[in-house]
Amino acid sequence: MDALNSIQRGMQVTPEVWVSLVSGAAALLVAGYAWRSRTAPGARALTAFLVASAVWAAGNAAQVAATTLPQKLLAVDAQYVGIAFAPVAWLVFAAQYADRDSWLTPRTLALLCLLPAATLALAWTNGLHGLVRTDAALETTGGVVTLTREFGPWFWVAWAYFGVTNTLGTLFLLGSLVGSPPAFRGQVVAVLVGVSVPAVAQVAYFAGASPFEPEAFVGVTAVAFGYALSRHALLDVVPVARDTLVEELDDGVLVVNAANRVVDANGAAERLLDATDVVGESVDDVLSARVRGADDETPVSVTDADGRERWVTVTESALDDGGTLVRIRDVTELERKRRELARENDRLNRVADTISHDVRSPLTVAAGSLALARETGSVEDFDRAERALDRVERVVDSTVRAARTDLGVPDRERVDIESVARDAWETSETGDAALAVESTGTVLADRSQVRSLLENLFRNAVAHGGAETVRVQATDAGFVVADDGTGIAADERERVFDTGYTTSDAGTGLGLSIVQAIADAHDWTVTLDGADEGGARFAFETSVETGNRTAAKSRGS
Repeated sequence: MDALNSIQRGMQVTPEVWVSLVSGAAALLVAGYAWRSRTAPGARALTAFLVASAVWAAGNAAQVAATTLPQKLLAVDAQYVGIAFAPVAWLVFAAQYADRDSWLTPRTLALLCLLPAATLALAWTNGLHGLVRTDAALETTGGVVTLTREFGPWFWVAWAYFGVTNTLGTLFLLGSLVGSPPAFRGQVVAVLVGVSVPAVAQVAYFAGASPFEPEAFVGVTAVAFGYALSRHALLDVVPVARDTLVEELDDGVLVVNAANRVVDANGAAERLLDATDVVGESVDDVLSARVRGADDETPVSVTDADGRERWVTVTESALDDGGTLVRIRDVTELERKRRELARENDRLNRVADTISHDVRSPLTVAAGSLALARETGSVEDFDRAERALDRVERVVDSTVRAARTDLGVPDRERVDIESVARDAWETSETGDAALAVESTGTVLADRSQVRSLLENLFRNAVAHGGAETVRVQATDAGFVVADDGTGIAADERERVFDTGYTTSDAGTGLGLSIVQAIADAHDWTVTLDGADEGGARFAFETSVETGNRTAAKSRGS
C-alpha cells in the first residue's frame, strides 16, 4: 500500500535512491574540499571529476525515484552530463598527478572532449535516431517501478571510451605508485581505490554479474578521495617530476604546506638533518630555530646521517598555495676553508708572539753567558748558556707542536672517548702513572685534535703535577679528565691557559694553551677546578646543538 501511495504521488523511495543521493552529496562535498587547493596541479580536474560523478549519482537517484517513463528518461538525460565528462576529467587529473600532462594542449583537450560532447548530444536527441537507446520500458517488481533499456551502438562506443580513459589514467597512477617515495603511496592507493571500485562495478553490472547500478558506488570514490585529501595531503604536493626536480639535488629540499607541516622531503635533506620520516611533521620539529635562521653570513653546523659535522645555510621561498619551499644548502667546504684561513692567521700570530716573547729572553741569556765564558772560561757560564739553549729548544718544539695541533677547522666525527684516551696515553710521556677510564661514550669531534688535547693533559698531570693516576670519564655534557697530583692553585687557574704561562722553569707554558685552542676550535667550554683526589679536574662541555652523545657506561680502571 505504501509503494502504491508513492507511485500515485509520482515518486518512489528505495534504498538505491538513498545510496545514490548520499553518494552524490559526498562527491559534491569532497569536490568543494578539493576546490580549496585549486592552484595545485590536478586540483581543477579532480574537482570536475567529482562534480561529474555527483551529477551521475544524483541523476540515478532521480531516475530510480521517478515512476513514469518520461520522468525516468529525463533523469537519464541529466545523468549523461556526468557520464560524458567524468572520463575526461579523470584522465586529465591522472595525467597531471603523474606528470604525464605534457601532451594536454588545448587542442588535445578539445579532441578528448569531442566524443563526450557527441555522446551528450546523441543522448538528448535519442528519439530521432536511437543510437544511444533502441528501446526503453517500465517494469514493476515488488511494487517498485524500474526502467529497462536496450542500448544502441553509440552507447557501447561511449562505454568503450570510458574504459580506455579509465584504464589509461589508472596506468598513469600505477606508474606513480612504482616510482613514488613512501610519502606519496598512501595518496596513490586511495585514488586508485576511488576510481577502480565504480569501474569494476560498472563492468559487473553490464555483464549481468551484479544487480547494483555502478552509480551507487560513487560514494566509494568520494570517500577514497576525501581520505587522500585529508590524511595524505593529496593536492598539497603531488609528485610532479619529483625524481628529476627534487630527489637528484645535492641540496636538501623541504616542502611545507600552509599548515606548517612538511609534505615532502628529498633524500639530501634527510641526510643533512640526520632525520627520517619527516613528512607529516611540523617544520619546527624538523628544523630548529637555530638552523632555520642560518644564512650566507651565518651558516650553522648540523650532524648528518653519517655522524659528521656539516655546515648549512637555509633559504625559504613562498609557494602559490600558501606553503613554503625550504632549501638547505651544504656549504661545509666553503665554511671549512674560511675558518681554516682565520685559524691559520691566528696560529701564525701565536707562533710569532711565542718566539718573540719566550725565545728572545733565553737567547739573550745564552749570548751573554757565552761572552762571559770567552773571557773567564768559567764552566758555570757555559752551563748557563747550555741551559738557556735547552730552553730555546723546548720552546721551539712546543711551538711547533702547538702549530701542528691546529692545522685547520676540526673535521668532526663520532669519537669514542675510551678509544682516543688510550691511544693518547700510549704516545704520552707518563712514566709509571696509570690511566683509568671510568665511563665512556661518544663525542662529535676531530679525533686527532682530541688526541692531542688529551696528550697535553696527560703530560701536564704527570710531569708537572706528579700524578700517579689520571681518570677519564664521559658525562652527559661532555667528558672529564682528572688526576691525583698536586693540582693547580685556585689563584692560578684563570691564567694557566694563557700562552707562555708556566709555574716551572722546565715548562714552556704551551701545553694548556693548546688544550684551550682545541676546545675553542670545537666551541667547547672548559672548566678547571680541584679533583676529589686533590689534583686537577678539567671538565669539557660540548655543544648540544652539534649532537653530543655520551650515553656513559660504567667501567673499571
